[in-house]
Amino acid sequence: MKFAVALAAALLAVSTPAWAAPAKATKPAEPAPIAAPIPAHVALPTDVTPERYDIAIAPSAKDLTFAGHEAITITVKRPTARIVLNAADIAFQKVRLSCSPEAPRIALDKTLQTATFTFAKPIAPGRYTLAIDYTGVIYQQASGFFALDYAGGGGKQRALFTQFENSDARRFAPMWDEPGVKAVFALTIEAPADQMAVSNMPVAEEIVSSDHPTPVGRVTWKTTRFADTPKMSSYLLFLALGDFERIRRQVGKTDVGVVVRRGDTAKAQFALDAATELLPYYNDYFGTPYPLPKLDFIAGPGRSQFFAAMENWGAIYYFDYALLVDPKLTTEADKQDIYVDIAHEMAHQWFGDLVTMAWWDDLWLNEGFASWMENKATDHFHPEWKIWLQTKAGEQSAMRTDARSGAHPVITPIHDVFAAANAFDNITYQKGHAVIHMLETYVGEDVFRAGVRNYIAHHAYGNTVTNDLWREIDAVSPKKITGIAHDFTLQAGVPLITIASPGQGVRLTQSRFGADAASKAPRTWRTPVTVGNIGEPWRVVVSANEPAVAADAVTRNGPLLNAGQTGYFRSAYGPGLWDRIVPLFPKFNPEDQLGLIYDSRALGEAGYAPLTDFLALSRHAQDAADSVVLRTLASQLAGLDDLYNGQPGQKAFRAFARARLAPALARVGWDAKPGEPDNDALLRRTVLTTLGEFDDPAVVAEAKRRFTAWLAAPDSLTGTTRQIVLSIAASHADAATWDQLHALAEQATDPTDKTRFYRYLGISHDPALADRALALALTKEPPPTDAPELITGVAENFPDKAFDFAVAHRAAVDAMVEPTSRTSFFANLGGAARDPGTAAKLTAFAATVPPSARGEVAKALASISYRLEVISKRLPEVDAWLAAHPG
Repeated sequence: MKFAVALAAALLAVSTPAWAAPAKATKPAEPAPIAAPIPAHVALPTDVTPERYDIAIAPSAKDLTFAGHEAITITVKRPTARIVLNAADIAFQKVRLSCSPEAPRIALDKTLQTATFTFAKPIAPGRYTLAIDYTGVIYQQASGFFALDYAGGGGKQRALFTQFENSDARRFAPMWDEPGVKAVFALTIEAPADQMAVSNMPVAEEIVSSDHPTPVGRVTWKTTRFADTPKMSSYLLFLALGDFERIRRQVGKTDVGVVVRRGDTAKAQFALDAATELLPYYNDYFGTPYPLPKLDFIAGPGRSQFFAAMENWGAIYYFDYALLVDPKLTTEADKQDIYVDIAHEMAHQWFGDLVTMAWWDDLWLNEGFASWMENKATDHFHPEWKIWLQTKAGEQSAMRTDARSGAHPVITPIHDVFAAANAFDNITYQKGHAVIHMLETYVGEDVFRAGVRNYIAHHAYGNTVTNDLWREIDAVSPKKITGIAHDFTLQAGVPLITIASPGQGVRLTQSRFGADAASKAPRTWRTPVTVGNIGEPWRVVVSANEPAVAADAVTRNGPLLNAGQTGYFRSAYGPGLWDRIVPLFPKFNPEDQLGLIYDSRALGEAGYAPLTDFLALSRHAQDAADSVVLRTLASQLAGLDDLYNGQPGQKAFRAFARARLAPALARVGWDAKPGEPDNDALLRRTVLTTLGEFDDPAVVAEAKRRFTAWLAAPDSLTGTTRQIVLSIAASHADAATWDQLHALAEQATDPTDKTRFYRYLGISHDPALADRALALALTKEPPPTDAPELITGVAENFPDKAFDFAVAHRAAVDAMVEPTSRTSFFANLGGAARDPGTAAKLTAFAATVPPSARGEVAKALASISYRLEVISKRLPEVDAWLAAHPG
């Protein structure tokens, strides 16, 4: 997971088959937020297991309900009178077991999300069929079976999709909804014949019935039956229904397609091109050809606060913004993100779908690996994007979390669905991929790939734990990695490697980098450390608790720690070495320039070194040749400026920061140059929007001028420049500009553009306009998936205001967000605060959520505490340095 007329609602509300007849009469109530504690490690009994699900669905989109019939082939392993499986927001109509003439007693546990069928007599071991008739809810947020509305040729249109990770297949059909319980799925849907149905497998059969009467005339009904899936986990099942079109290309034995709303096929060509070049690459890398007959990429309008795309086997779902390219609206950064997202979800077809983690504890096996593989594949086809450099920003985000209280290990105990949902974070993704990249570099690319190929071959269609992967790599590698891997995946924290030069050589020592007292508790890692010099060979040392000596690894240039920046640790330089390194900044590779920028700020904010080291380094970094380095400098200056909000020294800091970005602005300007690299467009956006946040008078004035001109001539701005101008104009909006943006949001017909306009309404620096945006979020005007964007937009500048508002309107905001991601949504709003009072409110909020979800609040509290510590202890040091270094 990474985060066109559709079907007419009236047509799906009529002429349902006989088994679906009770649907309207038994509409389940809309689910309420779940806050009750859940016992440790909720897992179903293992005495009954499924082999096959035959599921038939008849949706009623108008009523947001559906009817289902299910026949589950089960194996009873031991005598039992009870069958327990998962079900949430399901109303049972009839339950029958093939060996029992009597219906069982049904008991539902809403907290555990289970249904228990108790029979009059124990069931003997054997193979049986469990038949269930039921009804369920179609949601308007992206979880379970859900509807997305959009503007079409005939007014508001509706398409249906599913999203089951991590634990929402149970909202679609009663089932054993755990990743370690794999089975075959055979899916059938009954719907109007003019709607296209899409699932994991190709269509096996379509049966068109006679016309049926509807409120808008007569319509032909169609039953679509899909081919059986391979044995797979329940969260990978997928269904979509709408007025879709599909473009396709044959790649070897695989039919590759992109499914879009009618009229959007031109926007799908980039995705189809990307997928068709990536598929042969993955077939070769994994050594196992993609096993399904087709691979579809399905686009849907709107967005989620939880995910952008989902790796359903053979039917990958994306929100429009993560898949489709519109020449007028899509930026160069968007295109790169789309390519990376496609590479990520395709990697899952092997790592996650073909081979699946046994339980959510090992979620990182899916997500960390796919995050690493997305970069490897993207860099193979687009080295000009320098994706390995760009991904360092995500790794730094993980390090910041990992160095504070509340951090969890990469492999972390998952006790229930709430804990599983909250494990989709930067530790699982970014730290996970950083650790894999470090291990691959340590053993070598070819050796690592050989281990991965064996892992896939030996565990295809099965479930694994992380040690299964380490064993396969150790079996082919002269350098063993299990010990190193355990150190980085079984404990939280960030190593700190310090290099000193006490004599003729250099000496490495290890400690723990921490941003607060709890995160500085001693720990040890076996850490591959690369020491290098300009123009000289690098040396790799595995550093643990004992100091490591590399006597010949220092020259007059001074040693460079973590050369190549593939190690997951912070680098610190002993007395005298830092002063020798800084003047050499222009000579280092871009990777190492990034390392120096990131580490100097992190060490300075945490008190390991003067924060002014970062400021001094930035004067060397401002003239860097690589655009990714300059973007990183801008983002790090912006991060420090954020700490200055409301502080008296912000004016002096902004003057310094604007001067550091002046060379980059002079280089890229406002307008694209013929033939410029894509990364220069990314640099332009970062520099101009950052200067806009710094209230640079010339930049803000030019953005407002261009915005006014664009209102008169909408085709005058496209792509990156359009986003730059709108972002700066929105953040500096007055009431009149806000009203203009509001009108544009209402009028927008492209779902992605509409989402962006609603978010722009939230990012104004004017607190009165922020209040208007929050009030708008509670109305019926924004699409249901866009309303949360208004609140998160406000949180960029007024996190306390956004959090207070969300808590004050808890029920309404809960309804906007997917059930299992509600806690993280609230925690993220408050986590950006600078007011100690918000920390107290977050603590009170934590008492209202499941215990297993409180880790998200703990991370938010640690973020607030860290921010306040830097403001009180480090910014005065910066103020003094700026006063002593005018200009």
